[in-house]
Amino acid sequence: MTQSKPSGAVAGPQMVPALSPRKTRVFRVLLLMIPLLFFIFLELLLRLFGYGSDIPLFKTLEANPRYNAINPALGQRYFPATGVSPMVAFTDHFLKEKPSGALRIFVLGGSTTAGYPYLYNGSFPSILKAFLNAYYPERYIEIVNLAMPAVSSYTVRDIALELGDYQPDLLLIYAGHNEFYGGLGLGSTESLGRQRWFINLYLKLRDYKTFQLLGNLMAALQHSVGDPGPAGEDGATLMERMAGERHIPYHSDLFFQAADNFAGNIDDILQYASARDIPVMIGTLVSNIRDQAPFVDVFADPAGEVRWREAYREAQAAFERGDYPAARSGVQRCIALDSLPASQYFLQGRIHEAQGDSAGAYGAFYRAKEFDGLRFRASELLNRRIGQFADKPGVAVVPVKEAFEAASPARLPGASLLLEHLHPNLAGYTLMARAYGEVILQSGLAGPPPAAPLPDSLWMARRGVTAIDRIVADMRIRFLMMGWPFQPGSPPGKASLPYDRNNPLDVLAYRFWMNELTWEEMHVEAAAYYRRSGEWELAAAEYRALIHAIPANPSPYLILADMLIQKARPGEARVLLEELLQTQPAPQAYRLIGQAYQAEGGYRAALPYFEQAAALGAADPDVHLQLARAYAESGDFNRAYAYVKRVLAMRPGNEAAQQLNEMIIKHFQQDGTNGKEIIQ
Repeated sequence: MTQSKPSGAVAGPQMVPALSPRKTRVFRVLLLMIPLLFFIFLELLLRLFGYGSDIPLFKTLEANPRYNAINPALGQRYFPATGVSPMVAFTDHFLKEKPSGALRIFVLGGSTTAGYPYLYNGSFPSILKAFLNAYYPERYIEIVNLAMPAVSSYTVRDIALELGDYQPDLLLIYAGHNEFYGGLGLGSTESLGRQRWFINLYLKLRDYKTFQLLGNLMAALQHSVGDPGPAGEDGATLMERMAGERHIPYHSDLFFQAADNFAGNIDDILQYASARDIPVMIGTLVSNIRDQAPFVDVFADPAGEVRWREAYREAQAAFERGDYPAARSGVQRCIALDSLPASQYFLQGRIHEAQGDSAGAYGAFYRAKEFDGLRFRASELLNRRIGQFADKPGVAVVPVKEAFEAASPARLPGASLLLEHLHPNLAGYTLMARAYGEVILQSGLAGPPPAAPLPDSLWMARRGVTAIDRIVADMRIRFLMMGWPFQPGSPPGKASLPYDRNNPLDVLAYRFWMNELTWEEMHVEAAAYYRRSGEWELAAAEYRALIHAIPANPSPYLILADMLIQKARPGEARVLLEELLQTQPAPQAYRLIGQAYQAEGGYRAALPYFEQAAALGAADPDVHLQLARAYAESGDFNRAYAYVKRVLAMRPGNEAAQQLNEMIIKHFQQDGTNGKEIIQ
C-alpha cells in the first residue's frame, strides 16, 4: 500500500535552510570583494611587469641634480586620443632645497603663457623674472613656467593641485582661450564629454595601470573598426588637429557649459591654494579684435544664408568705395536678416573706425569676436567670471586685457601688440610681464613696494631674446598662418618652409625648426658665429640669453666672464660670476674672479678666490700656478714658491711654472739670507 503525501507537500529537491542575516552580509561583502580583489591583483601585476607609463610633474635636472626640471613628457597626460605631446619650458628649473628667503612662483596656462611663438625667454613669465630681479636684486627668485600649448583649464587645474608640496609663494594663471579646443576641451578632438566631474575623475585615475590598460584596449578597438583618427592631415597644425566642433553659436548650451567648466576648474585651484595660504593672481584675457576677422560665420537659419551673403557683399563694397552711410545701412540689413554671423559686426567695426567713432568700433569689434563660431578666442563671459574671483581672499585679478587696450590705438588690441588672433609679439609679452609685475610689487609679496618705478632700461635689456629667437618666432607664425583656419587646408610639411640659406642665423633657426638642434645648442652656435665674425657684443647677448634661461648651467657664465676679462671688462665679469656663486660653488668661477681682480691690479683681492679655486680643484695645476703668480705679485714669495713647486710636481715640464720658479729663486738670491732655507 502506497503512503500518500501530506497535504500541501511539493515534490522536488530538498529545501536549503535560509542564511542568517549575518551570513548574508558576509556573503554580499565577499561578492563585492571578488571584483575589487581582481582589479587590485591586476594593478599589482601590471606594475610588476612595468606596464604603462608614469608621468611625474618634475624630474631631476640632468645637468645639476640639485634642481628639479619640468618633465618633458608632461603634456602626454592630457591628449589621450591624438597622442600630442606639447612642448614644455625645459629651461625652467628650481632648487630641490628651497633657499631661505627665496621667492618661488609657478605659472600656469596655455600657449600664450608658454610664450608662443618665442617660448622660453620670450614668454611673459621669463620677462617677469627680469622685471622682478631688477626691483629685488638681493632676492633669489625662481619662476617656473608650467604652461603648454593647446591645454585647457583641466590641465591647469590638474597641475595646480600637485604644487602644494613644492613650497610655492605664488601661483600665476593666464588661461581660458583653449576651453573649447584645448586638451579635453568641449569642442576638441580630445573631448571626453561635458561633465566636469567625469573629466577630472579621468585625470585622477590616469596614473593607475589598470585604467591605462582599459584606455589602450578602447583605443585599439576604435582603430580596428575603422575610426578615422584625429582631425587633420600629416602637415596639419595643432590648431587644425584639435578643433573638432567648428561651429559653436554664441550663447549656445556649449558656449555656457565651457564657461561653467572653466570657472569650476579655476575655483578648485583657488580653494586648494587658499587652504595652503598660497596667493593666486589670474589675468584677464586679451585677443586681437581689430585686425583679426572672424573665422566662421554661424547662421540662425541656414536657408537664409544666400540672401545674407548678398546683402553683406553689397555692404562691404560700399565700405571699400568709401560710402560709409551706405555701408552702415547695408550692415543693418544684414543684421536684420540674421543676427548671428560675426563678419557683419567686424565690418561694422571697420566702418565706425573709419568714421572716427572709436566707441562704436570698440563695441562692434568685440561683438565680432564674441559671435565668431570658431572659438579660438576666449569669450568676454570668461573675463566676467575671472573678474568675480577678485572677491575671494588671497586672489588678485591682473588687468592684462585692460593693459593691452590702454596701449593700443583707440583701445582696440590689434597688430601693434598681437601677431595673429591672440598671441602677443615681444612688446605684448613685455606688457603682460609688466602687468603681472606691477600687481606683485603692489602686493608686497617680493618685498616692500618701491617708492618709484625703475627705468625700463634696467630690466628690458635682460629679457634674453636675441635675433635668432625672433627668426624662429617668425618661422612659427608663418607656418601657422599657412594653414587652416587662416588659409584653406593644411600647410605643406615643415621642411618646405622658406628661409634664407645665405644667412647663417636663418640656417641655425631652420635647423632648430627641424629639430636638428636644441634651443640651447642653437644659441651656442649663434654665439660661436658672432665670435668668429668679431661681433663680441652680439656673442655676449647669446650667452646672457642662455644664463637667463638656464641659470643652473655654469658654462655660459664662465665663457662670458672669460670673454669679458679678455675685453678689459673685469668688473662686469666679477658681477656675473658672483651671481653664479649664489647657487653653485664652481671652481672655475673663483678662478675667473681672481683673474678679474688681477686684470685690475688687485693682486691681494684675487688671493682668496684663487685659494678657494685651488681648494675645490686640488688636482688642477693651472689654478695652483695662478695662485703662485698672485702671491708673487702681491710680494709673498714664500707662499708663491710653495705653490709653484706643487705645479712642477704635477707638470715637471711646465714652461710657465719653470719661468716663475726661476724668478722666485732670483728674488731670494737677491734678497740674501731671506728664503735660502726655502730654496734648499
